[in-house]
Amino acid sequence: MSVSRSAKPDEIEVLVALADRTFRKPGQTSMGEAYSMLFSKENANNLLIIEEDGVPATLVGLLKSELSIVGCTIPVVSMGAVCTDTAYRGRNFADMLVKRSINKCAEEGAQLLLISGTRGLYLRNDCLEVGAVKRFTVRSIEELAELDRANEAIIRPYDEKRDQPAIIRLMEAEKAYYKRTEAELNQLIRSAAVASNESAEQHVWMSFTNSGDAIGYMAYFLLEKDGVLTADVLEYGGSDEAVTGLLHEIIDRLSPKELHIPVMGERAALSEKLASAGCTFTESTIPGTIRMINFPGLWNSLQPYMLRQLGAERLAELSLAVTNNGYKISYKRESLTIGHRGATTLLFNGPAMTEQGELKEVLALLFPLPFPYTENLNFV
Repeated sequence: MSVSRSAKPDEIEVLVALADRTFRKPGQTSMGEAYSMLFSKENANNLLIIEEDGVPATLVGLLKSELSIVGCTIPVVSMGAVCTDTAYRGRNFADMLVKRSINKCAEEGAQLLLISGTRGLYLRNDCLEVGAVKRFTVRSIEELAELDRANEAIIRPYDEKRDQPAIIRLMEAEKAYYKRTEAELNQLIRSAAVASNESAEQHVWMSFTNSGDAIGYMAYFLLEKDGVLTADVLEYGGSDEAVTGLLHEIIDRLSPKELHIPVMGERAALSEKLASAGCTFTESTIPGTIRMINFPGLWNSLQPYMLRQLGAERLAELSLAVTNNGYKISYKRESLTIGHRGATTLLFNGPAMTEQGELKEVLALLFPLPFPYTENLNFV
């Protein structure tokens, strides 16, 4: 008989072994080390399993965190390490746990569920590929030569004993970021989750002025395949000039054949600079999928941002109501009714209304929201 439940702290090693059998090859860093926050005894209650024949057959890992989006705190849950032991596949266990996860998120106050995967398991449970990110490729130092860089910046590796406050300060200057304590930041850097998936070497570099003020940071990993070295940027903060200076330094010191850097929409000026320098790019949705959990709660969390964008008079005319069919957004005499999927699309893609009107104009001032790149240090 199958039993669906949360894991117990003393089962962590068994669950790590299941995840390693599914996702790791010999010699790769264990999932327990690379995803140490997820596979911690303190997080055991958020590791959902289906037990069959007395052993964990399926695992869905959940990890709570908070995002800061345009100054508003949004409680979210990240989902990863979703796997089923080979002996128990084909029984719909993962789908059962994904549905249970969505319910758990709603019961415990999360507003968004962020999933690292894009397969049908998630899409059929109202998880969507939304938003936009440009992924630039830099192939030579000449492409960066004409870009503005921080004058005489001093660049060195991250020092975990003294650099956490500087990174957090730079991070908190962004329009969207994962909230972290200094201890959590150090743990995430040590875990090197994304780099571990590629068996790659992660680095974090800092950029300072001559007077010692931190002006930028960048986390990236180096991957060598068939004698070809590439660098992939995971996360960065600071001014555009500090960021381009760090890119320049990586190419100058390490000579990768290609350097890849993701740029989210709120960094439009950086996108323009890289494109004008001749760097090619591809555009895609935000990595993974996103599932709306509590749209009214999220709408309420965003009220300070909405007030700044619209002003008190227009905001007073904008309302959200729960209906039998989903949610009704109204502005003056106009209205729009959407469901979970429509709410997710609105927040991350902007209003897709075919008719022009005041409601569309108001919503376009609010959405799409800035959002952090999800395959960063917090990746689950």
